[in-house]
Parts: sequence; structure tokens; C-alpha cells
Amino acid sequence: MKFFVFSLGCKVNSYEKDAIKEALIERGDVETSKPEEASLIVVNTCSVTATSDQKSRQHIRKFRRLSPDAIIAVMGCYSEGHLSEAETLGADIIIGTSKRDKLLSYIDQFAKDHKKIVDVTYLSRKKIYEELQSHAFTDNARAYLKIQDGCDKFCSYCLIPFVRGNSRSRTKEDALREAKALVEKGYQELILTGIEVGFYGLDLYGKEYGLGELVEDIIKENPTLKRLRLSSIDISEISDKLFEDFRQYPSLMPHLHLSLQSGSDSVLKRMKRNYTTAEYFEKVQMLRSMCPDIAITTDVIAGFPEETDEEWQETVNFVRKCEFAEIHCFAYSSRKGTVAAKMKQVDSATKNKRSHELLAISRELRDTYEAKFYGQEMEVLFEDYDAKSGYAYGHTKNYLLVKKKSDHSLQKTFDTVLYDESSKAD
Repeated sequence: MKFFVFSLGCKVNSYEKDAIKEALIERGDVETSKPEEASLIVVNTCSVTATSDQKSRQHIRKFRRLSPDAIIAVMGCYSEGHLSEAETLGADIIIGTSKRDKLLSYIDQFAKDHKKIVDVTYLSRKKIYEELQSHAFTDNARAYLKIQDGCDKFCSYCLIPFVRGNSRSRTKEDALREAKALVEKGYQELILTGIEVGFYGLDLYGKEYGLGELVEDIIKENPTLKRLRLSSIDISEISDKLFEDFRQYPSLMPHLHLSLQSGSDSVLKRMKRNYTTAEYFEKVQMLRSMCPDIAITTDVIAGFPEETDEEWQETVNFVRKCEFAEIHCFAYSSRKGTVAAKMKQVDSATKNKRSHELLAISRELRDTYEAKFYGQEMEVLFEDYDAKSGYAYGHTKNYLLVKKKSDHSLQKTFDTVLYDESSKAD
């Protein structure tokens, strides 16, 4: 059958989307880029914010309108946390953040008897790691490698520990096996991803084998791998071993997304984050002492409950002090069932004003960081090509997006580019 797979949200969802696509292709199904042509549509949903919930609902309804006779399968965080709501949107198969390994058999079952299938262990904390090995049939130069799922942190504003379940790690044998397979397929860059990658290994190996050890083993076992990159990580989860990896291995990219959420210690305490701004800044300084050109990006929530003007100004001052390469700013979104939802809420106008202020600061910081590299020859891994404009696009080691004029695709190749205003891509 013709199928269309759509994913919202994080890099973990992107990995799961690719794994499902590959499993369908392997059994002989054909992918289409047009949902209206598909007889099977799979939607991997997100629920990190109220906006994510809304987008999940909108896309399920849209795909049902576009393809009224298609089998629609819905999975992910939204269907896990809002099952009764998800059941009203026209999906034929509904699973949550587990049972994804059963999806293909459920599709076949529905195709035979046309009976709605709902298999969601509603908001269950106890889950096991599901092996959805992805060998990336896509033409991308980079591939995601999922190594962990779930979260045990229970920040006061977040639903993810409830909808994703407990932190659980992929075995090192399976992670290393897939890393090797991806490198053998020609991928030049791997991105380690998970809900909390810094928790990797704790449930399986205790403190004997964690993210730092896995990074070292991937690099040692794949000497031809040019780049290994980490996705978002909590500053408190950067171990001494991971610091050592940054110091020792040039193929570990000088780019980290270090979640901050607030630059005010009192707000961090209400958020139930497990660090102070002083501890955060110390780790940032340590990273820069080892990798002076490292790109450090972050997340910040604007308008957290009870956040005063003084606390917000502390955040503004702190992000400037950290000199981030970029800030992803989100207006606080109340999530029913969380501790923060019961706190006194900041009004929407104030949240929006603070968000816009921080986005402006982010643009300023990004321009400052990028300007440091003007006039330098930068190695670029090219990933995309726009035939209409005649530009190839790719990223440097520190994740600067670069364009180069070319009469053909440079995808999956490396080249050096003089970085300046003309080669910088937005």
C-alpha cells in the first residue's frame, strides 16, 4: 500500500518516524509525499505544550479530510496523555509511547477486519525500551541514533515523565550495532538522541557505563565516522567522562544544547530543576576552556508561574552572561496534572512580552557568535540542495548553517567554505 508518515515534536519522534518508514518499505509498501494519495497514514504526535496538543489534533483531522478512506494510525505523547480525546478524531489505530513494535501487525489486522484498535497503557510509568532499529533509508547525510527513552526528573511544569514513562536505556550492544550499520551505509554524522540522553545507562549499568563511555565506544569502533553529535542534555548530566571525550576526540562535535529553562535560582527551584545558575555557568566555562569555539544553545521558559519582573531580569542578565549561540524561547504552557499548573499564573500579555524580548536577545547573541567566524575557512557537511536557487546547504562542526553556490547537489560530501555574510544561511 501507499503510505505517508508524519511526525511532530522532538528528534526522538523523528527517529521513530524514520524507523516506521523503513519497516514499511522493507515489507514492500511504497512511500508517498502526498497524504491524499495514501491508503495508510501514520501520525506521530507531540504533547510538550498546549500548542503541540492543538497541532496534533489539527493534523489528525486534516489527514482524515484529505484521505477519508485511508487507514490512520496515531501514536506518541498526545495519544498517550489524551486518549479519550484522541479517540474522537477519526483515527483507526491508536497507540501511545509504547507498543510501537506492534504497529505493523495492527495495520494488517485493521486492513482485514476494519475494527478500531486502541492499545494505550494510559500514562503508565513502567515501560521497557522498545527496539525500533533504524537503518535510515533516507538520503540524509546525517542520521539519528536513539539510545534512551523516558524521564525520571519530574520538573514541575512537564508532562513528559508521565506520557513517556520511566527512563530506560537501549543496551550498549544494540546501540553500537546500529551505529556501525549506519556508518557502513555511508552516514558521515550521527546524532545521539533520547528524551534525557544524560540518563543513558543508569538503569542498565549503574555508574559503570554511561553516555561518556558509549560516546567513546562509538568513536573507537567506527574510525571512519567523521562526526558524532549530541542532542539536548541537562547540565547536571555532563559527567567527567563526557568532558574527557570532548577533550580527547575531535570527531565529537563542539556543539551542545544545554537546557537552562530559567536564569533565576528562585524560579529554578520552583521548576524543580536540579542545579543552580552558578553550577550551570561553571559547566559552561569548563566546556569553553576545552572547546573555545563550542556552540552552546539552550531553552528558556518565559512567564513561568509566579515569575516576577525581578526574576525575569535575572534570566535576561544570565543568558547574556552565558553568551549563548542561540536561545529557544517558549512562553510557559500550563499542563493539567503538573505541579506548576496549580501555581499562580502569569498573564498572557506578560508571557508574550518576555518571549519577544528574549527572542530579540537570541538574535543578537547569534549574530555575535556567528561574527566570530567571519573570514575563516570552515569544514561543511552538505545535506540539502535547492536546484531553483542553485545553493547547496550544510552545517559546520559547530552547527553554523552554510550555503554554497553549486550547479549540482553536494549532498553527503565535505568541503571547506569561507564563512562570511554571503555564505551564511538563515
